[in-house]
Amino acid sequence: MTVSKRIGRGALAIGIILASSSPAMAAGFEKLTKTGETVLTTCNPNHSSTNTQCKVTSLPGESGYTLVASRSAPLIYNEVTIGTLFERVWQNQTDSTLYIFGARVVMNANPYDSSGAAFNVNDLFRQTLPNRAVSIAYFPDGATQALQEAGRTVQGLNEFEGEQPERDNTWVDFRIDANAAEPSGPSSASSPWVLTRTKAPTGYALNALGLRVLNSDVDDVLDAVDFYTASYQPNGVPPPEDDEEDEE
Repeated sequence: MTVSKRIGRGALAIGIILASSSPAMAAGFEKLTKTGETVLTTCNPNHSSTNTQCKVTSLPGESGYTLVASRSAPLIYNEVTIGTLFERVWQNQTDSTLYIFGARVVMNANPYDSSGAAFNVNDLFRQTLPNRAVSIAYFPDGATQALQEAGRTVQGLNEFEGEQPERDNTWVDFRIDANAAEPSGPSSASSPWVLTRTKAPTGYALNALGLRVLNSDVDDVLDAVDFYTASYQPNGVPPPEDDEEDEE
C-alpha cells in the first residue's frame, strides 16, 4: 500500500537545509574503534579535497583548548635529513586530563639511499593509552593530500593482508602521503596536521620512540623502510606486549 502525504513549503525548506548541511555534519573528530574486526576509519580514500570526513577547519579543531607544547625536529634516516617533524600539544581548559596531540611532517626532495629517491611517508603512528578512547581529525594547512584513513594499529600500508590490519590499541595509525619528489605524479611535500584527541590522566612527555614513520609504497614489502623518532605522548603508555584492552 502506498501512502501519499503533502509536504508543505516549510518542511521542504527544512529538508533542503538538512541535506545541504550533511557534509559539514560529517566533518570533525571521528572516534576510532577500540574493539571488533573493523580497525580502520575511512576519511578520504581518494585524497579528495571535497570530502570533509575527519577534517577540521583550524587548529586544534575544537574550541576550549590551550597550547601547552610545541616543537620541531629534523627527521633523519641513513644520516640524511629527509624532512622536519612539527608537533603541538593542546590541553582542555575544563578537563585537564584531555589533550589533543598534533603532528605534521614536511619532507625534503633529497635522496636518502642509493636509489636516488626521496623519502615517501605513507603512515605516521603515534602511541596512546590502550584503555582510553581516541578520536582523530586532520587539518590540511596547505597540504594537497588529505588524510586517507586512521585506526588503532601499528600495521601500515602493505604491512597486512586483507582489508583490515591487526588491532593494537597502543598505537594510532594515520595513513597519509607526503613526498617532496613523487616520481609517478603530483605530490605534497607536507602532510596535513594529524590530530589525536585522548585522555592523559598523568600528563604527557617526550618519548624517544613515540612516533613511527613508514615508507611502504613499494613493489616488494621487504623494501619497506621505517624508523622511530621522538614524539609527545601520554605518560604511562605500556610496551606493546602489555597492551590490554581495559574498560574505561
